[in-house]
Amino acid sequence: MAQTRLLVAVVVLLGTLMIQALAEEEREEEGSCSKQFYNNQNITVVAAPGPVGPKGDMGPRGYVGTPGEKGMMGAPGKLGPVGPAGEKGDKGEQGPAGEKGAPGTSPPAPPVVAFSVARTTKLEKPSSHTVLTYDVILSNVGGAYSQETGKFVATVGGVYFFTFTGMTPYSSSNYYVRLMKNGAKMVGLYEHNGGSSQHQSSCNSAVLQLQPGDEVWVELDSGGRSLYSNENRFLTFSGFLIHSY
Repeated sequence: MAQTRLLVAVVVLLGTLMIQALAEEEREEEGSCSKQFYNNQNITVVAAPGPVGPKGDMGPRGYVGTPGEKGMMGAPGKLGPVGPAGEKGDKGEQGPAGEKGAPGTSPPAPPVVAFSVARTTKLEKPSSHTVLTYDVILSNVGGAYSQETGKFVATVGGVYFFTFTGMTPYSSSNYYVRLMKNGAKMVGLYEHNGGSSQHQSSCNSAVLQLQPGDEVWVELDSGGRSLYSNENRFLTFSGFLIHSY
């Protein structure tokens, strides 16, 4: 019985010594969990890990390393959406004048046809359907009026304007004058003095469509007695081309 108690006391003493030795080693070397002692005999004491300590301060920044070699170019990315239009910029300065171009071709000038004639003598007791002739040529651009026949012959197809006048003698007289186209009556004039002696003058006009070769003239009908004129040229006949086609 006494031997047993002695053995227990020895074991307790050895355990205490071992714990103290371990505590001393842990203070000297953190993280070590084994130690050799007592005549090169390995005795391993296993203990639970301690609590995690606080995070230490950040160390100083290291030196910048040398740049590496340039890598290969990657594949092109997808085309992005079109951005919004920007604001309109300021107007730039005017550039220098360009070289003079080649001269263009002018369109053909439109034809000009016009005439105006007058009579200085009277006409009495004419025959049936007398064509009036005029002895004064005021203008005859294009040469379409014939002084010999008293007729205008269209050389250009188009739209024409015509006007003509008449005057009665100073007596109880009358006249009947009309504008003719290819033998057809277009417009007319009529004046009658009645029982008094006086001059009466009037005029009329028309716009006609003519083809080349059409004829236009002034005609005194046999129903009219006479027409009067003198150096003041009361009897006239005029016309001109408005538009050709």
